[in-house]
Amino acid sequence: MEICDSEAGDGCGLFFPRKVSPGLCAKCSKLASLDEASPDYAQWKAYRQCESCGIAWKNLASPKCGRCSSTTQQPVPGDNTQDLARTAIETSRAARSHAMDARLTKQPITAPTLHTTAGLTSAKNSMTTGENKIFIKVECRIKSPAKKDQKSTDFDCEVLDDYLITLNAHWAKQEGRALIRDEVEFRWAGNKIFLPGTANNTVGEVYNLYQTGEMALYYQSETRTKKAAGSRPQFEMALEIYIDKPAFVIRKRKLLQAVAFNNSSIPGRKRSATTSEYREDVPHQKRHASAYAVSGGVPPSTFVRTKHASNSGVDTSTVIQLKKAHTTCDKETGEVEIGWPENGQVYEGLLGKEVFASGATKNVYKLSIGSDHYVAKRFFEIGSDAEVTASENKDHLEKELIRLKTAAWFLNKFKSYAKECGVEFSADVTVSDGFLICEIGEPSPASSLPPCERDGAIWLIEPRRTKSVQKFSGTMVYPNRHDKLGKTLAAFTHFVYESSGQEIVIADIQGSPMSIGDSDTLVIFDPMSHSHSSDSGIGDHGPEGIKTFIAQHECNYICKGLKLVDLLDEDARAEKEGEDDQEDSEA
Repeated sequence: MEICDSEAGDGCGLFFPRKVSPGLCAKCSKLASLDEASPDYAQWKAYRQCESCGIAWKNLASPKCGRCSSTTQQPVPGDNTQDLARTAIETSRAARSHAMDARLTKQPITAPTLHTTAGLTSAKNSMTTGENKIFIKVECRIKSPAKKDQKSTDFDCEVLDDYLITLNAHWAKQEGRALIRDEVEFRWAGNKIFLPGTANNTVGEVYNLYQTGEMALYYQSETRTKKAAGSRPQFEMALEIYIDKPAFVIRKRKLLQAVAFNNSSIPGRKRSATTSEYREDVPHQKRHASAYAVSGGVPPSTFVRTKHASNSGVDTSTVIQLKKAHTTCDKETGEVEIGWPENGQVYEGLLGKEVFASGATKNVYKLSIGSDHYVAKRFFEIGSDAEVTASENKDHLEKELIRLKTAAWFLNKFKSYAKECGVEFSADVTVSDGFLICEIGEPSPASSLPPCERDGAIWLIEPRRTKSVQKFSGTMVYPNRHDKLGKTLAAFTHFVYESSGQEIVIADIQGSPMSIGDSDTLVIFDPMSHSHSSDSGIGDHGPEGIKTFIAQHECNYICKGLKLVDLLDEDARAEKEGEDDQEDSEA
């Protein structure tokens, strides 16, 4: 515990008596994340380090940091810090074993009954619910060398996301831009950090871990509210919101540079087809408050002036006759069926000749049907050296539509189940609508098919969206994000894997931010998937893709709230079964 080391052997090997987590010390952990040739690496390498806890500071003047010095002057009664750290690890493991028994809407198994959402809400409103409440006092700590930034402000909040909305109401007015989730974190009063893996536990679990037993000797606030004789016990936690202002300043500077480089790059919601290619990742807002109402003032303009270019009589689009495929998705099973009726209604559309957008495998063109604006997609690359034929394009586009409909079906099930379980998640997510069309007669120039391929040009049609895109996972990459939307989509991926009977894994989740109704909504499009049979479409890596997801996914509070199976345990069981099978075959 107190030695800085790791399995890779890249620790400094020093002894830190007040180090509270196994593995690398704070300085070595930071250096491991930096390129050795970078200036930041050399700068961090030169920082002095607290000989007691291992934290590195730029201006550390004494052998110990202020926290360790003050603790040394006023030692904690009872066991020493080493014993407390070991107790923390054991208590943390016990807390995780409670699983859903201490979820937001339920009571913890041990210690006094602790309520969360209802209790905190009634505490704010001075109402009595007949249940015990946890009062959370939060102060603001800003990472900055300026003394004027070291002032504190008291707030009461339920979770970090809700507090961030309150904080941004003041911060955005003063700094001109709102903070995002990655620039803030909770810490205990006195700038004491959370133990690894415990910051996302439920309120009840956090209270039991840090505010009861031996851990309370170190983490409890010295200024606790005194209770009157004969009154019920009052549960409270004193936290700090830690703001990484240097990271905020760097992000703000980059965004301003991007705006200066391209005046059309305007963050936020957009209805126009031509928009910025970047969007600030603002914290999730409640439904009744837009992203701009928090920071005050008039929302940024979304107007894009139409530029009329002289075409000298050159046509930029083609009038096409088209028929729509008939697509159904079974409400009970999620099975998708696609049919091409011979007597289907014929529509007239205007299809662009120039590529509107392009990806690794598909080209996108503008399409208008009546007054509705769409995009039309077709494949130009499927992994072979030859041209994509009409039949190959049709086959793969049908698989793309099945992926869209399947993802939408699973997302509806996920939302319904999460609401039944009382789990908080980001609900402003949807999957793009989509349908297939077939050109009637000679194919258009955009289809790139020869004139002989009559009635052979097939397109996947989706509503036209902003070009701004946010990615949450890759084909073989599943990052663990800290924002509510990122956690929601990670839990959704886990939910799909389990609800499909471990048949498929949703991959490459990406979406465009759109304004739908009164909400800023993420519209997911072009999802990929992995299946055991490797036949769900382009990008399906089969069993290897599924194994990659299992190895990279880390369950968050939503996964636990939905009682999804721990994938790490499942992976370990699978390896054990594989070893047993190998031993049986050798025997």
